[in-house]
Amino acid sequence: SYVDPAVAFPTSWSGAGDVPKDAWDKWDEPFRVSYRDYVRIQREKESGVKAVSSALVRSGTYEKLDPAHVATTHLHMGTTCMVEHMAVTMQSRFCRFAPSPRWRNLGVFGMLDETRHAQLDLRFSHDLLKQDPRFDWTQKAFHTKEWGVLAVKNFFDDAMLNADCVEAALATSLTVEHGFTNVQFVALAADAMAAGDINWSNLLSSIQTDEARHAQQGFPTLSILMEHDPARAQKALDVAFWRSTRLFQTLTGPAMDYYTPLDQRKMSFKEFMLEWIVNHHERILEDYGLKKPWYWDQFLYSLENGHHAM
Repeated sequence: SYVDPAVAFPTSWSGAGDVPKDAWDKWDEPFRVSYRDYVRIQREKESGVKAVSSALVRSGTYEKLDPAHVATTHLHMGTTCMVEHMAVTMQSRFCRFAPSPRWRNLGVFGMLDETRHAQLDLRFSHDLLKQDPRFDWTQKAFHTKEWGVLAVKNFFDDAMLNADCVEAALATSLTVEHGFTNVQFVALAADAMAAGDINWSNLLSSIQTDEARHAQQGFPTLSILMEHDPARAQKALDVAFWRSTRLFQTLTGPAMDYYTPLDQRKMSFKEFMLEWIVNHHERILEDYGLKKPWYWDQFLYSLENGHHAM
């Protein structure tokens, strides 16, 4: 009671803006978990990933993989490992500054999730360094001026390191984790399994099970914002969706339509975007009373040639 709330939770970090303080009491996450259960579940996941990895490294499976598929793993690791590490900082901000205690509690688990993801990527790549020195890209990429990596860094510097809690939740949790990572983790995990890369497929699937939990931070945030500041919600989502689109056209589009061997392709990037992203985003907009972004027609047209141009 003796601490000024404006000092403890400055709006520049919390992002609460003009939303009344008691409105954040409605912030609620559907999948609650105790710390004891969290640790038990994560231990089981870790044991499974490590067992598969250890067995496959000894089996010589990696040497039999298609070189184009292997290039996809280099691209993925170089552009996502450090993003996972940046997400630790973002979730730490949720732990400390989010305007709801429930959100702050969920941020603790999110922070542990993202730490795990960064460590999984590093361990996976380190195990394969002897067979393929290009896996040093996992750590090296963010220290280069490679243009695709700079695009990744630019977006996530804004969305994870510089944004307040509300903006970060809408851009990262709702747009990226609940939408676009389906392309990067679900689709690539299926492609990896088809390519015979069981180790990487298992890694991606394990990470996605965590994403599904802490991605829920976006929906209650959007719900409260729509009640008190819908214009801000519209702008934040419009910006995040466009930037995410261009980013995944740079990274995932070429990986799906060029790097994945022909006989192992199940869907084109365009087909996957239409099924998993367009339908998903249109449903969110409709459910929450938002308009389609002003660039929607241009976005749909870009699915024809955007990633090919990259």
